[in-house]
Amino acid sequence: MNAKPKREPPQAAQSSSQETQPLVPISSWTSIAIGITTYVFEESEAAIRQSGLVPEWVSYPAERPGNGIAVPANHAFPSYLKLLRLESGRLRLVIDVRTVLMGDSRFQRFLGGLTADASLSLVRRESV
Repeated sequence: MNAKPKREPPQAAQSSSQETQPLVPISSWTSIAIGITTYVFEESEAAIRQSGLVPEWVSYPAERPGNGIAVPANHAFPSYLKLLRLESGRLRLVIDVRTVLMGDSRFQRFLGGLTADASLSLVRRESV
């Protein structure tokens, strides 16, 4: 029998492909008071930094659980953002959905393809 050894990709290749994965929200939250819908993420500080969702000028909360910061919408960053340090050491990021969608190029291409499709009808029972 000629058994061939399995070829496994190098670890570096696997880790770099994981780094480019977008963050996945664990939930969403809508505030009627301030009129926004937000995504809630719970990730490591490194993953949130690499995602690019939080501007570089925003300081991260201290290492102690329960510490947090909130950035109200302003001229430099027109979206709501909140970071909270969890007991596990991870961060909870609450951020305006519009900010996440603007930075998601795959979603933008998907949405652009949908809106550019003249044969697609989003109205039920509409003749094409």
